[in-house]
Amino acid sequence: MSCNISKGKNALVCKNAISGFKAIYLANYDEYNFVTSSTDSGNILTDLGDLTEVFKYSLKNTGNSFSQAITSNRDTGTTTFSPVLTFILTKLDKEMEYQVKMMAWGRPQVFVELSSGQIFLMGTEEGNEVAGTAQVGGAKDSLNGYTLTATGVEKDPIFYLNDVSVTALKALASASNIPG
Repeated sequence: MSCNISKGKNALVCKNAISGFKAIYLANYDEYNFVTSSTDSGNILTDLGDLTEVFKYSLKNTGNSFSQAITSNRDTGTTTFSPVLTFILTKLDKEMEYQVKMMAWGRPQVFVELSSGQIFLMGTEEGNEVAGTAQVGGAKDSLNGYTLTATGVEKDPIFYLNDVSVTALKALASASNIPG
């Protein structure tokens, strides 16, 4: 059977992992011909294919989170992976309002850069739905910004970029970012 488990994991691993996020990179949805592999070495994206532009959004707060639901159904013989990224973009303004509208109207593919330096891709084949809220709090130190959620449903889990793909992605980050 081709779906046999091929490795285990030591229960007492080193305690050197960190959490948190550095940035996300959004690509307008398209079929970019990403090159991916799924082996016992991992779910890896080795080439960005035809991707030519991404938009970088720095994440510098503690309100960001990621999870991935795995749903299997024996009756239908299906398994889906549903990544969910909640992210906060600070400072409401007219330019950002337009960009958030475009995120919600489209279905962007989202590259997530972790504090560890790893980057993974959500929405490889189907893209992601983006929804959320805009808010300004009453206290001077309350959130003035957007709390957004990108949600996908895919046949494969997230793909981690190899070093070559990380370098290529960062080179594509658009110079047309909205000023801070």
